[in-house]
Amino acid sequence: MKDEVPDKVKETLKEIGMTPNQAGWNCHGTYVLLHKALEKVAVHKKIVFSQPSILECNSEKKVVSLLVTGNMGDKSEWSIGEASPSNNKNSYPYAMAEKRAKDRVILKLVGLHGDVYAEDEADAFKEERPSDIIGGTMDNGSKQTKEDPPKNDPPKEEKTVDIKDARSDKVESVPVKEGVDIIKTVFMTFMPDDDIEALRRFKNINADALMTLKELDAKAFGEVSTAFIKKADKIKSKEIGE
Repeated sequence: MKDEVPDKVKETLKEIGMTPNQAGWNCHGTYVLLHKALEKVAVHKKIVFSQPSILECNSEKKVVSLLVTGNMGDKSEWSIGEASPSNNKNSYPYAMAEKRAKDRVILKLVGLHGDVYAEDEADAFKEERPSDIIGGTMDNGSKQTKEDPPKNDPPKEEKTVDIKDARSDKVESVPVKEGVDIIKTVFMTFMPDDDIEALRRFKNINADALMTLKELDAKAFGEVSTAFIKKADKIKSKEIGE
């Protein structure tokens, strides 16, 4: 059983100003890194992620599978992040799948994959996390020593962005808390690219969802709107060519 933190992990953490005790913990002989520590590594190493590709999504069953690609200079790596009730207790499967995939990509790019794991890789890791680093180090430098006690307040209705498929009755309800990047990715995935009428219908039936996206993030809305125009031009050019 490995009790020592790998030297390369220590070196990497030193670069971002964290110690092994701040950045993770030993889980039955395997060192586990906090997600936020890996995010700092990604920023320090100037790792850039492409927009994730959705391989599978079913918000009703809370099943999501994402393909994430990252680049560090000339080096490129990819990984698939999966979240489902069988491997995840989190209420936000898109966010969890994205975190798992990105963390693996970071570990691969910096040469730590296989030596350590990210905290979100398995719920069992968090269950073994020492109480003095629950939630990690807070922004003010202090540490959370225990989780907040559960509240008995009635559950609030969760706001979602409901994106409809133009060719079926499928509706993907993405919680706003999943973030605009995930919402934008679902839009791009569902957007028809071979039929102008289907594309127009998709835009019309998702008018409310598009307005919600605009309210959340004008830039993301602009990117989706630009994608509509580009796909429409591509379809028209193909039709003219035929």
